[in-house]
Amino acid sequence: MMDVDPVRHLQHGPPMMKPICVLALGAFVVGCHLDKLVSGSGGPHPTSTAPPVALVFMAKPPNTQVGQKINPAVQVSVVDSAGVPVAGADTTTVVLQLGANPPGNGALGGTTSAHPSRGVATFGNLWIDKAGNGYTLIAHVSGLPNTTSAAFDITAPPPTSADLTVTTSTTGIDLDPDGYTVTLDGTTSQPIASNSSSGVTFPSVAAGNHSVALSGVAANCTVTGGTSHTVTVTAGQPASTAFSVTCTAIPPTTGSLTVTTSTSGSDLDPDGYTVTVDQGAGQSITTNNSTGVTFTNLSAGNHSVVLSGVAANCTVSGGTTHTVAVTAGGNTPAPFVVTCAATTGGLTVTTSTGGSDLDHDGYTVSVDGANQAIGTNATVTFTALTPGGHSVALSGVAANCSVSGANPRSVTVAAGGTASTTFTVTCTAIPPTTGDLIVTTTTGGSDLDPDGYSVSAGGTSKAILTNGSVTFSGLPAGANSVALSGIASNCTVTSANPMTVTVPAGGVGHADFAISCVAPVNHAPVVNAGTDPQTVLIGALFTLSGASFSDQDNDGPWTVTIDWGDGTAPTTFTMPSQGTINGQHSYGDLLLASRTLTITVMDAHGATGRASKTVNVVAL
Repeated sequence: MMDVDPVRHLQHGPPMMKPICVLALGAFVVGCHLDKLVSGSGGPHPTSTAPPVALVFMAKPPNTQVGQKINPAVQVSVVDSAGVPVAGADTTTVVLQLGANPPGNGALGGTTSAHPSRGVATFGNLWIDKAGNGYTLIAHVSGLPNTTSAAFDITAPPPTSADLTVTTSTTGIDLDPDGYTVTLDGTTSQPIASNSSSGVTFPSVAAGNHSVALSGVAANCTVTGGTSHTVTVTAGQPASTAFSVTCTAIPPTTGSLTVTTSTSGSDLDPDGYTVTVDQGAGQSITTNNSTGVTFTNLSAGNHSVVLSGVAANCTVSGGTTHTVAVTAGGNTPAPFVVTCAATTGGLTVTTSTGGSDLDHDGYTVSVDGANQAIGTNATVTFTALTPGGHSVALSGVAANCSVSGANPRSVTVAAGGTASTTFTVTCTAIPPTTGDLIVTTTTGGSDLDPDGYSVSAGGTSKAILTNGSVTFSGLPAGANSVALSGIASNCTVTSANPMTVTVPAGGVGHADFAISCVAPVNHAPVVNAGTDPQTVLIGALFTLSGASFSDQDNDGPWTVTIDWGDGTAPTTFTMPSQGTINGQHSYGDLLLASRTLTITVMDAHGATGRASKTVNVVAL
């Protein structure tokens, strides 16, 4: 190796060299760039035959646009230790690749490998496909260290297009509901609303003049300035154009018609009619409908209106088909006048009843089996009868009444008319079938029954005094059973009871009851003095034990008197019912003694019963 300071040599070098950076050899990194490598006279640069030791970018790659050739061309020199191109390196191959890649996905295009000429490899058609700042190139030759270029930039190309935005503003009446279509240069179209302040955008439109057309504009709308605009697009500057549309009211093209019906006469069609327009869907309409039915959205002009479902007995004035002229925006009336002739008739039936005992619930009149109730002197009418003869019958006539003339009878009914017939009925008096009954009671003796008796006849009962009478009306004529009840035990009916009495039709029958009463026998109460003897301590409270009474006549109330047998006043009280007799007493004897206790019971009529027992008074 030569004894050379590489750094100093490259900084000061021979006169023909203009170094722009430092080259280090040996243990140093090789990264030197030469601005030019020419002879002092401007001719071909000198070369060396020494061994190559490094690669040198002769200049910083210039900044270039995306896709454009890097110009001036990139040159890489294969140099010796003195930094002089090595002529003998022409057989080697210098390969370039990207070093720093700012976007991360940039690619180096063109011819990236070359053989040196006089030690310098030239790359005349390099380009990079992505913009970025700070790209570097790496040079590589087999056997030598790689060399990295100075950083350079790849800039984006200047814009050649811009976005074009179209807006619409529509005012007036009856705006177009489905909006419009906007077309660029007769090829690209987009829909746009009738009022769109944000508009629609055509992206990346080439710089220059372009035709923008608005179509689909309704006939009642006009576009200010016409439907086509010429718009100049400047590269890189968004362009816009606005369409102003004014709409006027759309005159109506349709109208409506209202069909009414007026029907008179007899036997009108009960289910009405059907009306249709131009053989379309029908609508039902009643026989008399002054408000009518309306058909809407009909085109202006003549329309065929047909009334159908008209009964055979009815005729339509002017025929069932009318031609009606509908005016745009208006409503046209279409009246149908219908007249109906009677197809049925009526029949009035009258009853005239005289005499006695007229039928209280009237009669039934029937025409061909159809029935109506009718009073004894009344009128009823049957309607909707077919023309011709009809059978009329009166029934429900009481047995004491008779009908004059034929029954049933035939009556002729004419269409549209009302026939009549009268049934004359005569009634005779009905002989009576019931009579009255007078019941009489005669009571004698003692202790008569104070609340009287009860008498029954014909399933009905009535109260009757001990000496009195009652009347039963409307009993069936003939034999009737009459019974007297509620008789006190001390009384006896001396006549038959019950008895059979004949009630004459329309007359009065009689039933006489004779009753005899005797004074009742009063029995004295039966008294029981209770436990006998009964013992009590001197001075202690004595309670009566086991005493009671009974009265077979139950003749109360009863007065009870207890004589204690010691000279003290008796105890007297009233008992409302039979049964146990209660009482208490204190014997004040100082000496032992036996006392006779007596109980007396008197009934309401003075009959008296009594009983006694012994009470032994003892000491402890």
